[in-house]
Amino acid sequence: MEKVRTTIVAVAGIILFFLANYLFRFLLGITGPLVSLILAALIALYMAFSLAKTLERVPTKEEKARFLWIYGGFIGALFVAFAGWLFLGEGLDAVTLATLVLHYLPYPALAHVCLSEGVMGRFLKNKGQ
Repeated sequence: MEKVRTTIVAVAGIILFFLANYLFRFLLGITGPLVSLILAALIALYMAFSLAKTLERVPTKEEKARFLWIYGGFIGALFVAFAGWLFLGEGLDAVTLATLVLHYLPYPALAHVCLSEGVMGRFLKNKGQ
């Protein structure tokens, strides 16, 4: 049952990734690595809060690993597909590849940081536990 809860929160993070990036990048026209960093931080904090609320405890190492593989893996697969599309269209040089990596890395890295015991403990402390 807790695997399902963890998966649901990871899928919610993926959906937030899509919606937030669509809103900021295409509808509002705000782009750049700073936007990726801010969005990654907000999504990671939301997922940590949701996971703390759902599990009512700090997740185990296995749950963290499963969560990060689902979330980071899916977003990573999207970035690889986008890199492939760029390669087929315009060609993929080192600068483009570095830009893609800089846009991708904050998402799983900040999710990992927010799932740490310190951050999760703060969310649980606020719940009175």
